[in-house]
Amino acid sequence: MNKQLLTLFLGVVVSLKVSAQDKYEKGYIINDAGEKIEGSIKNPDWKNTPSQIEFRGDASSSAKSYSIVNIKEFEIEGKAKYVKAEVDVDMSSDDMSSLSDMETPAFTKKVVFLKTIVEGKHTLYRYNNENVSRFFYMSDGKIVPLVYKRYLISDSKIAKNNTYINQLQSFSDCESITSSQISNVEYNESGLKKLFIKLNTCGNESAGYKSFDQKTNRKFFHLSVRPGINFSSLDINNKAANNVFDSDYGRKTTFRIGIEGEFVLPLNNDRWTIIAEPTYQYFKSDKKEVFTTTILGEKVSNTASVKYSSIEIPVGVRYYAVLNNTSKLFFNASAIFDIPMGDSKVTYNIHRFVTEEYKIDSGINLGFGVGYKYNNKYSAEFNIRTKRDLLKGGQNDATYQTFSIILGYTLF
Repeated sequence: MNKQLLTLFLGVVVSLKVSAQDKYEKGYIINDAGEKIEGSIKNPDWKNTPSQIEFRGDASSSAKSYSIVNIKEFEIEGKAKYVKAEVDVDMSSDDMSSLSDMETPAFTKKVVFLKTIVEGKHTLYRYNNENVSRFFYMSDGKIVPLVYKRYLISDSKIAKNNTYINQLQSFSDCESITSSQISNVEYNESGLKKLFIKLNTCGNESAGYKSFDQKTNRKFFHLSVRPGINFSSLDINNKAANNVFDSDYGRKTTFRIGIEGEFVLPLNNDRWTIIAEPTYQYFKSDKKEVFTTTILGEKVSNTASVKYSSIEIPVGVRYYAVLNNTSKLFFNASAIFDIPMGDSKVTYNIHRFVTEEYKIDSGINLGFGVGYKYNNKYSAEFNIRTKRDLLKGGQNDATYQTFSIILGYTLF
């Protein structure tokens, strides 16, 4: 067991080191001298606005770091574009516990990269860091903040400064967009993006504008069929002095089948997912002999049997370590909820005269897996689970443990 866990740990460490290299994608930078340089940019799917990037001219050249000091603009083709600008950023906290009682924004002048959301006659930008998320628009060649702020007007009542609505009303030049439609636009990327696309097209769908989206053609849910082989062991020990119930059933090789739902989290280039996999598994052993000695010194035979089938439901997280365009490693950590099925029990025939039965209880344990996925379709995984007690309470400890080899095919 310890050797298996050590092997799994070393595999995680090695593969995480491999995966630290994010994919380079086609793009360009414009340096401070105004020169446009084609090449490829490392794309970690930034959650927060970056302050520097990794760029290389071609696949054979080494990467070079460029900071906001060195470049005016960069773009990963069709996915992300950032422009350098000196803007007023409202640094007011949006945390419920830290809201101020001032309606006016707390502007701080900053030189930052702004993410281009929609580019056209009306351009929308976003700035994001750990504490604030703010939107900006281009007006007469100048980038202006769209003003929105929540603030306290009493200990329990919150008001909103929705100046951005008036700003949108003032520069809207599309008659097909009504004032009430603009008033209903929420201060978030989804709502503002839809409005700016309408402003740029204004009834003419072929009008020129550009929208940037890292998540184009992404799928956020996958369903996979996962058959496999379980290598399971069961060892029952009695806590009382009489060891008539002690029985080691050894290791059994059985079949398992699961249906896995995988929910992709929209961050870090889809590397993190949430997984749930209802799985049928079973363990069966008939008439195992357990010898005991009576008080008269007579050696007698007892028989023990187990019949156990259940639905296991692992719920956990998965991390993908990308190797290349078709191959990636993955790592799972799950809590496993076990629900015994039917007449799952351990049965003892004592001295061939007395029968005792113990119902197998539901339980929870942990599972850890490491695997390989090819072409987002085919996978193979090694999974190991911590010990689970099948007979809770009473005099017996029933230690059940499994490791599995699992194959997978992703349906969609």
